[in-house]
Amino acid sequence: MSLIVMKFGGTSVGTAERIRQSARLVVEGAQQHQVTVVVSALSGVTDLILRSVTAARKGAESDVESLLREMEVRHQTVMDALLEGSEREPVRKQVHGVIDEFRSFCRAVLLLRSTTPQVLDVALPMGEEMSAYIFAATLRQLGAKGEFVDSSRVLLTDDRFGDASPDMEGTRRNAVEVLLPLLQAGSIPVVTGFSGANSKGQPTTLGRGGSDSSATIIGAALDCDEVWIWTDVDGVLTADPRICPGARSLPEITYAEAIELSYYGAKVIHHKAMRPVMDAGIPIWIKNSFQPRAVGTKIAAVRTADQAASSPVKAVTAVVPASLVTLTTRSDMHYAEVFGRLFLRFGHDNTDVLFSTQSSSENSLGLVLRDAETEHVSAALHKLFRVELKHGVLDPIRIRRDIAVIAVLGETMRGTAGVLGRLFTAVAGRNVSVIAVAQGASELNICFAVEALRAADAVRAVHDEFLGRDAGQEQRWGLGSSQSLKSGV
Repeated sequence: MSLIVMKFGGTSVGTAERIRQSARLVVEGAQQHQVTVVVSALSGVTDLILRSVTAARKGAESDVESLLREMEVRHQTVMDALLEGSEREPVRKQVHGVIDEFRSFCRAVLLLRSTTPQVLDVALPMGEEMSAYIFAATLRQLGAKGEFVDSSRVLLTDDRFGDASPDMEGTRRNAVEVLLPLLQAGSIPVVTGFSGANSKGQPTTLGRGGSDSSATIIGAALDCDEVWIWTDVDGVLTADPRICPGARSLPEITYAEAIELSYYGAKVIHHKAMRPVMDAGIPIWIKNSFQPRAVGTKIAAVRTADQAASSPVKAVTAVVPASLVTLTTRSDMHYAEVFGRLFLRFGHDNTDVLFSTQSSSENSLGLVLRDAETEHVSAALHKLFRVELKHGVLDPIRIRRDIAVIAVLGETMRGTAGVLGRLFTAVAGRNVSVIAVAQGASELNICFAVEALRAADAVRAVHDEFLGRDAGQEQRWGLGSSQSLKSGV
């Protein structure tokens, strides 16, 4: 039998009914495949954990107790609706044991009034732990052999608390020792997402997109056939359907296209999560647990010839709000040394730049950033270049807020003539002014900045030109869901 890793996000395990439906999908899949499951916390529970820790750090004991009660009621309601007979009491004890452990954690924070990333990594995976206990029990009630597995037994990471990276060799070894015997015995392992442990056995978390990463890391460690990411959309869409009602689900995209889409706003799967399966050549499917009969989107190394021959633009997305930070050196000052220091600092701080533009004649550099990064970057620049700013080697740093970045993506744009002309003719036709523009060296994406208020007009202009119903060959694509791409617009 082929081996599938299925990952269920928070919305797919958000309520008793969603957990029951997701468990049925696993049982159905297990009739044809060996299945390993990775689960997120119930939707909103990780936020409850973070709010509880924040309240404890501030000394707000009554707020902590209120949030803990909310967490307890939430899980008890789900268990009451799902579990019966011999399953109910053991799972109730397991879940309430986790909540009691978290209560003790919060009491310690109330005394210390501080936390560290290492300390937080003890608490943050507790939501996944409770979810996995409940999901495994639900599988058993449906007649399958669901087995809870703590990811700290499988997923070995480095010591970077809060944003750990996997040790793939150690994880493969653990997967063979822990997961393969369960699969060979006909069980369905239910693994906690988002977390692992370092070589000392200390809990770690995988940062943004951690649950997706857990699934792809485990999939690569098991050398599985496919990874299925169950979410609340039909797949990867051509645009945000709230802006473009004609947006469609893409049957196939490449790893490279998916990474670019994720980086520029599409939240279906985090770009970091694709790395493990890319190296192993394992396909990822994005599927809708709310509409499981929808085909979904396949992410693989290459598309079929038919798909490759369609529109060179595969999707358009947006990052809103964003900002433009401009640095300009004095005309008699060579800027290479200044800008070299800048990007060295960005690398050290793991700062994301959406794109940059450079004008040699004006000795200036424009950095287009997510708005949330602006204050941090501004402070870092003023600190890094305090001497140059003081003596006028650098002009005062200029910041323009309330802009949007439109990202136009497609691997087959590479070498295709006329794309830029069509693109900016369409945008100009909506009377949208372009503030800055850049094309990736790989020719995989074209990014441009516009006023945030005109973002929707720009997205519609591009989508209508390349992906609209009258745009030509892409008519062959099947219609998809009008679920949101969550592009941030």
